[in-house]
Amino acid sequence: MEKQQEYWGSLPAWYFFLAAMGAMLFVIVAVTDLAGNEIAGHINGWAGLVSFAVAAVGALLLLIELTHKSRGHLVNARPFASVMSFGSLLQSLYIPLVFVYATFFFSFIPWAGLVWLKTMVAVLAIITALLYVTYPGIELGEAKGRSFWNGGGLMGVFLINGAATGAAALILLLLVLGYAEHAYTATISGLTAGLLLAQLLTVPGYVLGMKLSSAEEARRGANKLWNGEFRKTFWGGVIILGTVMPLLINLLFSSIYWLVIAAVLILVGGICFRIDFLRAAVRVVLPGEERAEMSKEEITKLAAALETRWQEKACWLNPHK
Repeated sequence: MEKQQEYWGSLPAWYFFLAAMGAMLFVIVAVTDLAGNEIAGHINGWAGLVSFAVAAVGALLLLIELTHKSRGHLVNARPFASVMSFGSLLQSLYIPLVFVYATFFFSFIPWAGLVWLKTMVAVLAIITALLYVTYPGIELGEAKGRSFWNGGGLMGVFLINGAATGAAALILLLLVLGYAEHAYTATISGLTAGLLLAQLLTVPGYVLGMKLSSAEEARRGANKLWNGEFRKTFWGGVIILGTVMPLLINLLFSSIYWLVIAAVLILVGGICFRIDFLRAAVRVVLPGEERAEMSKEEITKLAAALETRWQEKACWLNPHK
């Protein structure tokens, strides 16, 4: 995935975003179901199918990102050989589990009435989903050449952001299904506000911590977000649009119109967060790479100097010409 580029591209960011959003959407509704909330039997089947579809699209993006697409299955051949292989195994378990869970909420399915089986599938799927959301933080933390990702709070930041995007996606689903005025929607809106407040504290806090890191690459990456080339998407997209504005909307308004705006802003901030945190992690400079690539002007001057030197050498070797 790296190929020694300065930072990762957008496909991994979209994959991480979709995986976290879909998995946390599922976790919220599955926990609601296990808690015995009455609305669970009306929405959880559709929520499970949405989570399944989102995870499937994310898996497709991961497959596209692999260098040899026809050999993508080999990443599961040794599931515990690397963090990426373990994450792919989690994905391979989560997708069928969430699909099976969704089938319990449709009466025409033969096993729909087996409550004990539904509970067992729900618990297994919740555990897998939480691991699925946190594993990107573990995977990135293993990249020793990119010290911006080596902070101890990276998994927590990824989990909080994933939960916020999952809650936002659930609010949109509730509005589509006609539950805008339901108390459950208000509860999820309150949960979203709490997650946004946590995100407002942890995301800038993590970047600030990296600015104070002893590793030069971590400081370089953090400065790119804090006051460098990525500051507009970080402060404008992640913090202002994706956190502060939807937090204020959730606290001040309750109409459908404002709920939709807040949820969309959270999702926009979520993808900005994933993109920024991937491209901020500059890699360690290898020996011989300290000097930047020569500009065209420098190449022209060097060529002229070489030509002059060759002319001088020719005159020295042939003084009578």
